[in-house]
Amino acid sequence: MIEELAKLSKSPLGNPTRLAIALYLLSRERATFAGLRKALNLTAGNLEFHLKALEDAGIVRTYYGFGKKPRKFVELTEKGVEELSEVLRVLREAVGDG
Repeated sequence: MIEELAKLSKSPLGNPTRLAIALYLLSRERATFAGLRKALNLTAGNLEFHLKALEDAGIVRTYYGFGKKPRKFVELTEKGVEELSEVLRVLREAVGDG
């Protein structure tokens, strides 16, 4: 168990902010950058920093959509869902609920 928890610290989802982003996206098809920023009470720069790390790891995908004005969207990838599921499994086992 200790080894698995140690591996989490090396995962992009081992960071609490990145884990919160992934959990927020899990229950949605996608979110806007502005909506995600507001929901998690993050500055735009802080959110951008964490999204870049998650995108580089293949956990999220960002893209722009256009309507009255351009909007940045964020969604969890299939790899992101799998990695988040593994993190949650390890955490459940660590607290004795798995």
